[in-house]
Amino acid sequence: MAQRQRLVGSPAVREQRIETDGVPARLYEPEGAEGLLLLGHGGGSSKDEPRFVALGRRYAQDTGLAVVCIDIVGHGERASTPVSAPQPDLVMPWIMEKVEQTVTDWKATVAALSSIGPPVAYAGFSMGMLLGAPTVVAIPEIRAVVFGVGGIPVALGDASVLTEYAARLGDRQLLMLNMSLDPIFPPAGALEFFGAVPGRRKRIMFWEGDHLGLPSESIRHSVEFVKRHAFSA
Repeated sequence: MAQRQRLVGSPAVREQRIETDGVPARLYEPEGAEGLLLLGHGGGSSKDEPRFVALGRRYAQDTGLAVVCIDIVGHGERASTPVSAPQPDLVMPWIMEKVEQTVTDWKATVAALSSIGPPVAYAGFSMGMLLGAPTVVAIPEIRAVVFGVGGIPVALGDASVLTEYAARLGDRQLLMLNMSLDPIFPPAGALEFFGAVPGRRKRIMFWEGDHLGLPSESIRHSVEFVKRHAFSA
């Protein structure tokens, strides 16, 4: 069962810190919400990092969905585990080793919030995209998927683990938001992942800039995308 602690929020969106089976999360619940959007934070970040707090509030206010962001193992309140591997070429494999735990954590959190509604959308950025692909595969109720600054990272080595998850996403509504000069997830890797996703209900967008350069325009596109597709068949 989730434990809840009220946080300061806007009058239209109630914010709470919740904890389910030892997994801390931040919940943004607009009045009348009937579904969940799962928000996956980036590597080295957390549910409480200002950027992801701002994203949680915006998605909740603008889509009407309750937004929940958990601390991935090794991050935020769970930072007793090292956030990154000691060598850069081991960071991506370290992240992918957290897939099973992350899927378990998301499922427990979703179950604890079932009174709000089903999980209908996922938005994950960077590490949140890498761990988001298997999470979305494991939660079939999710209909609208946003992956930001992600794809096949240059440091992963064997791309097959991610292309297999991409192939298992099925014919869902998918929006990818990428940067043209991203040294971590270059355009070729983004397009490789995109190409492995089946069906025709997918789209990819690029902006000029590096990994941290996603403009506010991209978030506006993702908000409209979620509003249009989260409850569509």
